[in-house]
Amino acid sequence: MPLIIPVIIAAVSAGLGYPNPLYHLPAAALGFPLALGMIGLSAPTPRKALKRGWIAGSTASIAVMYWIAYPVGVYGDIPWALALPCPVLVGMAVGTYYGVYSYLLHYAMKTMPPLAVCLFSALLWTTLETAQGILLTGFPWMVLSSAFSFRPEWIQGAAFIGAYALSGVLASITTAILYCRNSHSPKMWALAAISAILILGGARTVPERFSTLARTGNATIGIVQGNIDQASKWDAKYKKTTFDKYLRLSEKLTPKADLVVWPETAMPFYIQDHGLMRAMLFNFASRTETPILTGAPGYIMHSRDSFSLYNRAFLIKPHTSELSWYDKHHLVPFGEYVPLKDFLPLQKLVQGAGDFIPGNDCAPLQSGSLAMGVLICYEGIFPELAQERVAKGANLLINISNDAWYGRTSAPLQHLALVTLRAVEQGRYMIRCTNTGISACIDPLGRISESTGLFVDSAELTHPVLMSGNTFFHANYMVETVTPPSLTGIMICWIFLIIRKRKKQES
Repeated sequence: MPLIIPVIIAAVSAGLGYPNPLYHLPAAALGFPLALGMIGLSAPTPRKALKRGWIAGSTASIAVMYWIAYPVGVYGDIPWALALPCPVLVGMAVGTYYGVYSYLLHYAMKTMPPLAVCLFSALLWTTLETAQGILLTGFPWMVLSSAFSFRPEWIQGAAFIGAYALSGVLASITTAILYCRNSHSPKMWALAAISAILILGGARTVPERFSTLARTGNATIGIVQGNIDQASKWDAKYKKTTFDKYLRLSEKLTPKADLVVWPETAMPFYIQDHGLMRAMLFNFASRTETPILTGAPGYIMHSRDSFSLYNRAFLIKPHTSELSWYDKHHLVPFGEYVPLKDFLPLQKLVQGAGDFIPGNDCAPLQSGSLAMGVLICYEGIFPELAQERVAKGANLLINISNDAWYGRTSAPLQHLALVTLRAVEQGRYMIRCTNTGISACIDPLGRISESTGLFVDSAELTHPVLMSGNTFFHANYMVETVTPPSLTGIMICWIFLIIRKRKKQES
């Protein structure tokens, strides 16, 4: 088979299948693992399967993550001649995982019966997506199941097996398709997998007797989307204008809201410093009897000339000057800090002084009956971070972000799709508040409501339900202790046996 065929299938299916602002066709995303499987089946040697899978995977990754050039070129003070290759380089790195998929699938297809290959492909895809979330600080952006996030009936399996494993099941369906002409068992596997996905999707919409989750209360939460121009956000001349805009938009919500949420770094000043805007902020919360959760930079002073900076979410409560906060744990490389900065001649994209430091406490922020598990920006794409917050007692998840960096590209939609999976996995409502959109309320079934447009001013009231209890996924997922090592161990043993059997056949 000519290489150009699976490469085109991979790129087109990924470009259309993952969320994008032009035309989103979720089912098309299945063409991506199908193309990688075609390479594994048709490649004459394992080495060629690796190379061809890498080329197809890289091309698909570029089609999905082309938007990386936008923040680098617009806000990174980097010439477009250097910005445009950035998604190509990232795509080539991510494409390595897909090259490995085709490589190992090639071995499996030459040594195992069709049904076993289907099972192997499911576990292999799950392992590689898990690896993308861990290695090199983690970047699990191209999660296959996220392509279906805007079709809630297709993602309910995430509440039982998680988004990565759901991706594996979807990938295995495409492996079964490759064998359908020659074997009966793959047809049965594909039918069983699709039926299980749809049955789970229906079962979770049935009343609570089928669920281990319980409603513990109701809340009314205001989401304020300030739509502040990123280019002027940190300009001292616009700080007061930005602050006044958030107060004005919030005024419409405060009579009814139990909490008002502002986006990541909504306040371009240090709330810890005593000053006029801090006083106005506290007075606003007290006058309206409404707590405010807002992003802003924070710091800890070590000495007169030494301090640490944090990307922080502050909770301001009425009638008190005390602050509580959450510090972002998982920072964005080259966005919030520069790895190996003593060796790399690069600066971070986020404006402001110095690099941020990761926080170390993920306990929920408390306000009345609200126990808020906070995820800042792309922390929402990591399953283990949402897992930790619910394990600490969060009855509501809140994701504050600033997606202005991405313009009108596919990134805001893709980010929303990934965050939606966290709500389903954990069985919690997710309140998502961003600077320029897309802000929304997401329920535990992944249904999105009160969503805003891009680059518009907005002030929305949402009505999440506070939840207790755990999904099957949460109850059986042990963060950074059992699941990744055991999954890796199973795969290593299986791969070893497959390669050993193949070499015996060749000899």
